[in-house]
Amino acid sequence: EWFARIKKLNPLLKEEFFCDIKMDGLACSLIYEDGEFVRAVTRGNSFVGEDVSSNVRTIKNVPMFISSDPDFLRKGRTEIRGEIVIFKEDFEKLNADRRAKNEPEFANPRNLAAGTIRQLDPKITAQRPLKFIAYDLIRENPDEVPTNEFAYETLSKIGISRNLEAKKVDSLKKAIEFIENWSESRKNLSFNTDGLVVKINDRRDFADLGIIGKQPRAAIAFKYSPE
Repeated sequence: EWFARIKKLNPLLKEEFFCDIKMDGLACSLIYEDGEFVRAVTRGNSFVGEDVSSNVRTIKNVPMFISSDPDFLRKGRTEIRGEIVIFKEDFEKLNADRRAKNEPEFANPRNLAAGTIRQLDPKITAQRPLKFIAYDLIRENPDEVPTNEFAYETLSKIGISRNLEAKKVDSLKKAIEFIENWSESRKNLSFNTDGLVVKINDRRDFADLGIIGKQPRAAIAFKYSPE
């Protein structure tokens, strides 16, 4: 139904989708200028976010410089969007340690990740096993990132962690198969998830379809029952 709606707006739209699993973490954007990390901001109210740069600098898998190819990322502004998460295994270890010390356990990984990033003391943040997992790459010149698949491949090239289960599919049938497969398999993932996202792969088509409210027409979220 979603694809039928957007195909009315663009009858030439191909059945080429990019599917990714939604991580249950804190949404965050890393901003690089000429390849150097300058800022990290949360989503906030979708218009104005919180500056959490000092704490994000302590996350071990967030690079302070983009030092590898492609060369265009070392010029101008690059925004890398993703989620700050705590993996299930690390969360269990933290709670086991707190139990041993008779300290109250943390409720869930997402709340702990969000609370840790908002700490006023970066030393506390540095002690927690936070990870940044990217899901988007944005440049001022959109032609530099032609597809969502290209964005993910580029993230891997520059050493930014991203979900390796994400992939391009070339039919609605395969997109639905991706959803059905991860309905059960998600329990084996290292992070918590509550669903996945299916996007039009071509970024020009994606942009041309526009936005309704805060949501792009060219993407749709599928929600699983809560874990």
